[in-house]
Amino acid sequence: MKKLTLVLLAFWFNATMAFAGDVVALSWEQVVDVGLKQNLELKILKQDIKNQKFNVYKSISDFLPTVNYSFQAVNNVELPVLVFMGNRFRIGTKYNFTHALQLQYPLFLGGARLANFSIQRHARKSLLQMLKGKEQEVAFKAIEAYYQVMLSNDLLRVNQKAWAAAKANFEQVEKFYQAGTASQLDFLRAKARLSQTIPALTSAKNKLQMSQENLKFILNLAAEDSIVILDSLVVKHFWPALKKKSLAELQTIALQSRPDLKSLEHQKTMSSRQKWIAGSRFVPQVVLTANVQHQAFLEKANVTAKDYTRSKAAGVVIQWPLFEGAKRVFELQQSFIQSKKMELQQEQLRKAILLEVKNSYHQFQEAEQNLVSLEAAFQEAQETLRLADLMYKEGVSTQVEVLNAQTAFINAELSYRKGIFDYNISQLRLLKAIGQLQVLWQSSESRN
Repeated sequence: MKKLTLVLLAFWFNATMAFAGDVVALSWEQVVDVGLKQNLELKILKQDIKNQKFNVYKSISDFLPTVNYSFQAVNNVELPVLVFMGNRFRIGTKYNFTHALQLQYPLFLGGARLANFSIQRHARKSLLQMLKGKEQEVAFKAIEAYYQVMLSNDLLRVNQKAWAAAKANFEQVEKFYQAGTASQLDFLRAKARLSQTIPALTSAKNKLQMSQENLKFILNLAAEDSIVILDSLVVKHFWPALKKKSLAELQTIALQSRPDLKSLEHQKTMSSRQKWIAGSRFVPQVVLTANVQHQAFLEKANVTAKDYTRSKAAGVVIQWPLFEGAKRVFELQQSFIQSKKMELQQEQLRKAILLEVKNSYHQFQEAEQNLVSLEAAFQEAQETLRLADLMYKEGVSTQVEVLNAQTAFINAELSYRKGIFDYNISQLRLLKAIGQLQVLWQSSESRN
């Protein structure tokens, strides 16, 4: 029985370790690094870029000649009959064998090949800019989720401290009440205050768990992995030069740096090249052709190399579609419409970027000002609570004053922690708005 118990315990331990997952320790720099390497959205976009690289190669291949080989073996079951002056003649042999090598090279296609090559190159450049923008987006989400975990940790700690303080206060009032120095109303108030802290504590635990799951999703970590946060929620200056820039300077930087604007510029160029392709369909196409054939005409199927005869041909083919139901005209008009649409989208994006930078700039200033006020309010509430506890123990103040001081202190600390989070995230949001969020990992790489 003892041996069986040991076996079961060993099995349970191994199974627990198998499903426990890894312990992942992260700093905010490591969060950026892991996000850029493992995020699934980035991996998908990188596959699109690899695929587009081969589209560029395919467009280059259009400039090369096309060479085809063909073999044909024919059994003429019934030969054709030619009637001449009342006489009937059968033409051909029962078996025909043909080996052919054909070459085609477009000499002139109205510039369509060059335009397609340009389109594919700009499509790849557009995707590369989209990748830069997606990297900034993923980095922002990863750090925001990381700081959300830190904030949730702090909120949980504050609520635990509030519960502990309420419990200690309740125990103290209970002693005073039993000793006859506190009223029943004070006792009930302390008990109610302790009960009120429990829902907030439960909510803080749930928010911490959800924030951790969100961070693991962004970083593409396994659900069973455990995250250890190496940083604490303190004021962080990610790019010190940010505070020295005016709104106009930041907007100028944004228009010069935003990856989405650069990506749209490449798409606009692609649209103009599409007009070139549509226009090339109105001009004739010139194609050089050449072929070499080896043919054998036999009455029996046992063909040998000596039975073949060779023939060669070369020529130039000119094709000029004169009328296709005005389809080419419609396609040309659509290409002009698409080009105009891209110009409007570019103008719209520029205005949206300027507005985003403006809003982010004012949010950053507001968060910076609020943080100063929230820190002062937190320190005042901390001192107020200390004095209220001291005066209540000496019998100078009432239980209501202590409870009010505790509530004010908890709210002030929660607001202060949230203010630190808002200040740090507002910096990141402004950096992302001006297209400079890459300074986070570039500075980290330079330190390494």
